[in-house]
Amino acid sequence: MIKKQLGMPYMGSKCKLSKKIVDEIINANPATKYFYDLFGGGGAISFEAVQRKKIEKVFYNELNMGVVELLRKIQKDGVTDEFYQWIDRETFIKHKDDDCWVGGLCKVAWSFGNNQKDYLFGKDVEPIKKLAHEAIMLNDSEKLRQLSEKIGIELPHKIIELDKTKGRKLLTRIVKKVKNERMDLQQLQQLEQLERLEQLERLQQLELSSKSYDEVEITTPVDETIIYLDPPYKGTAEYQKGDFDHRALEKWIADSPYKIYVSSYDFNLPKVATFKHTSSLSATATNNVTENLYCNRGHKDTTRLF
Repeated sequence: MIKKQLGMPYMGSKCKLSKKIVDEIINANPATKYFYDLFGGGGAISFEAVQRKKIEKVFYNELNMGVVELLRKIQKDGVTDEFYQWIDRETFIKHKDDDCWVGGLCKVAWSFGNNQKDYLFGKDVEPIKKLAHEAIMLNDSEKLRQLSEKIGIELPHKIIELDKTKGRKLLTRIVKKVKNERMDLQQLQQLEQLERLEQLERLQQLELSSKSYDEVEITTPVDETIIYLDPPYKGTAEYQKGDFDHRALEKWIADSPYKIYVSSYDFNLPKVATFKHTSSLSATATNNVTENLYCNRGHKDTTRLF
């Protein structure tokens, strides 16, 4: 079983909280066999739930079809060499809204702050980032030479002889130490998160869909099923175009026969757990926030603080 918390790079990712949230839900509902994650996003909750062997099936749903197709490709082929090709600004703008895995890759690995809209790098640093990317990811000695010349540092050739993870980390340390510059190779770190997904033993047991939450067909037994929702939070950046209808969601929950958990800052349901953590609404956020877990029926009598 993979011990690291998993998830695709995503605005509002629950990667830091996934184990605590799933623990809280499963401990209160030990008969759970079917788990529906209807606002799947970066998949952190689904990836945590699918590792619990008592759960027979996990259903990941995400309205953003490109992200679903990206996960489907990893599920089918793993992280292939195609993932490591440089995506420039023009390619990003052209494909970021495509409903294919390339569009999904643009969103999760090549957008600034994982906002899925803006290109990862500024125009002034893009040439340096590209040289570093190609030197490490493509083992290109000529690109390494050009990078050395560009930044005025003699970079050791052994960097491109290392595996991708060690090579990019070493390059980052060298540049920071010698030039005191930020060169975090963010897209490579995000690719590393995707690489870990293909190691997930039960990834094939994850059922994928791309629908609105209220269009997902749920027919599993009520007493063996949990629905988890992580909808756009009121007052924060939305993932999709247009305003999200929170009242419609509340009505859908009220009409459902299933036990439903909701992550939010504030929601019109009984609060069952509170989590304090560092916000990941963007890749650069550093503020501490309090986030709550709500339940529509019969969780526990008291609110737990984590």
